[in-house]
Amino acid sequence: MFKRIVCLRTASVTSFHRLRVGLPVKRTLRFCGGKPSAELNFEDLIVSLNKASREPLNLPREAEIVQNEEEPENGKSKDNGNKVETISNVCKFLQSNDIEFEILKFTKNVLTTCAQCLAPKSLTISRFDGSVTCQVCDHSGSFMDFKHEVYVRQQRGTFPRPRRTVGFVEPDETSYQLTLPSGNTIFVPTTSAPPPPKADTALMSNYDDLDADLYDRVSYLNLMSEHERQERQRKLEQYESMRRLREEADKLSARGQPANDDSSPPNVAPQTSSVAPMSSQVDPMIRNIWNEAIDLADMRDVEDQTVFLSLRMLLGVDRISLDTLSRFHVKGHLDSYDNAALCYPRYKGPSGRTRPPYGLKIIRKVGDQMEKENYPEPDEFGQAKFSGIFGYHMVTPSDRRIILTTNERDALAVYDSTGGMLTVALPKAERFDHSVLPFLEDFESIYLWFPSHHEKFAKEYASYLNSSRCFIIPKRERPIELVRDNREKEINRAIREEAVRVRGRGFRSMIDVRSELRDEILNSNSKMLGLTTWKRFDALNKYLQGFRPGELTVLTGATGIGKTTFLCEYSLDLFVQGVRTLFCSFEMQEEKILKWMVVQYSGPSHVRSLARTRTYHNGIKLPLYRVEHHPSVEMWLDRFERTKGDLIIMKVDEFRDKSINQIANAIRDQVVSAGIQHVVIDNLQFLIGLANLHQDATSFEHYNQQDRFVGLMRKMATDYGVHVTLVVHPRKTDATDLDIRHFGGSARVTQEADNVLAIQKRKVDEGGKMRKFLYILKNRHAGRKVESDTLEMVFQRPTYTHILQERK
Repeated sequence: MFKRIVCLRTASVTSFHRLRVGLPVKRTLRFCGGKPSAELNFEDLIVSLNKASREPLNLPREAEIVQNEEEPENGKSKDNGNKVETISNVCKFLQSNDIEFEILKFTKNVLTTCAQCLAPKSLTISRFDGSVTCQVCDHSGSFMDFKHEVYVRQQRGTFPRPRRTVGFVEPDETSYQLTLPSGNTIFVPTTSAPPPPKADTALMSNYDDLDADLYDRVSYLNLMSEHERQERQRKLEQYESMRRLREEADKLSARGQPANDDSSPPNVAPQTSSVAPMSSQVDPMIRNIWNEAIDLADMRDVEDQTVFLSLRMLLGVDRISLDTLSRFHVKGHLDSYDNAALCYPRYKGPSGRTRPPYGLKIIRKVGDQMEKENYPEPDEFGQAKFSGIFGYHMVTPSDRRIILTTNERDALAVYDSTGGMLTVALPKAERFDHSVLPFLEDFESIYLWFPSHHEKFAKEYASYLNSSRCFIIPKRERPIELVRDNREKEINRAIREEAVRVRGRGFRSMIDVRSELRDEILNSNSKMLGLTTWKRFDALNKYLQGFRPGELTVLTGATGIGKTTFLCEYSLDLFVQGVRTLFCSFEMQEEKILKWMVVQYSGPSHVRSLARTRTYHNGIKLPLYRVEHHPSVEMWLDRFERTKGDLIIMKVDEFRDKSINQIANAIRDQVVSAGIQHVVIDNLQFLIGLANLHQDATSFEHYNQQDRFVGLMRKMATDYGVHVTLVVHPRKTDATDLDIRHFGGSARVTQEADNVLAIQKRKVDEGGKMRKFLYILKNRHAGRKVESDTLEMVFQRPTYTHILQERK
């Protein structure tokens, strides 16, 4: 007779099943009076329940009920383990249980097999809260419920096994990738991408993975185009098959049996026991109302036509053509009191006009008032079951654009005024509903036309739908209001001209950058080391940690302090390790630069041994410019030419009287054509002077040109992943320590730079002897700076080399 006992104050619910099996239940029942009663007979309990049933009672949600039932007697809360699973954990669970899944393209939700109806690719797992929703059986719940059902079915052996297994990549790889049994790593297939190819096909997810003997770019693109065409054809055939199935299903009676035919309909596959028939999912109340309703265009009774015309005029849909109302399957209904109503059906896919919908909204005129009814009705907890979307039955696989409205009348107005633009009305109006996300996954452009006072809800919807494909129409008037004012043309103009993209093409969200962010975190150490590390300047590795692509390094120091000499050895250390280098010297001839490099190259490879022995008579490690060592010059030139890296010297004479843009473009073209990884420019002031050799430019114009050239180099470093080292003279050369504010030109040089190095001399003893030190004034990525006399540069004049020693 009774199914549940309700605690009136705490509103917790205890099933009689728990009482029957002897599970622990609190004996004390708390009533509105507040005092517990240990001795309470059953008759008093019935009287109290009947009294409470006449009063409004706010029942808790299902999660609260579970928490109240499992609360320990000592009053302390207990962790029930209902935590929100991350998308990575969800994918790992599915992979470990051999369950096929895919990650959707736009929303990044997981699509997999439903554990209730066993329909493949029907269950959507939300990446936001872990909720699950099935598009076939309408099952909804949490991911923990899904895991439990999977375990139960696997124990019974009723869960389908996949035809192939996939492996989820561990976090040391980029996100959303799968490893096939053959060992190839591909991206997880999305709904917009073709299905995974067979093992013997050459279709790959990346052009670089193809065999050059079999495919080139043209044949690869042709292959992909053909595969996409076949996929579109497959979807069209699937849609056509579904349409035929629904047309045949329209001929069935209410209980799913043929009405006037004993034979089964042609081309209809028998329904499996695992998936419930479509007709059984329709609410009986919806079926009865739908069978009693009549199409507005089919009304023949003059009185009925007058009544429904009056209702349409009251709602403002009298200007909507009957053909549009018929396409949306809008019908009229009269109840037993002859109160007229319009029925707005909701669907989850293609459907015929006579087939009962999944959901129904009824707007009925009762006397002088308007009443609204929604079917199916909410459950005992006040939760309304998802019952489809108004207008969704007109969606086809070829549709790539859709317009979302919050009201059925707005959807009708947009469709009628735009000549048939696909438009639907959200089932919960402006309130967000997770259940609609799987139905909007395949659309590339989504327009949201919400009332102006509900714009914040439109932005919330856009964030869940991936705002890069969403447009908001900022129109004050609703579409139905424009239709009633004879302004239908403004609807089309608002969609095509006034719509505002929520997130522009140049901006990305966390969904878009997840793969790059994960790679940045997992590979931060290797990325910090970059291309290589210094062998001659081991102390630099401690502070800069490596030579990284895509950065801008600025070197400064007083005139004659040894910037170019240090820069030659600095770049030499890198290109002998394989770093392709472009050296642009606008201050010295290229022959002298190369002479210094060859002498440095022939010097000691281990500078510590040179500093320890203080001798150069150690075999071949001798300065080449001395006369006694001239016979070995050819040998060292041969060795220098055979270094791992490629060294290119810029011929300055070719760029006299060239503009800043022309010089920058020439450097960029050389970087692209030769695959340069390191560009050295010595120095900025001489380059600007070379560009204005025969022009009278003011100092202000020089500053502007310096800013422009630094900006071009910064852009080149970012776009092409090349490291640029730029020499800049300081504005002051006195004995005061150089600071980041003392650089020549404007502040943009140091602002754009990732690393700022400064060479300066200091008196460190009473005798006035000058010593040279390397300061690191800016270190954007590694973070460690040197602003004291820590890194001493000991110059070895015979070999033009430096020993970088760290002083404690």
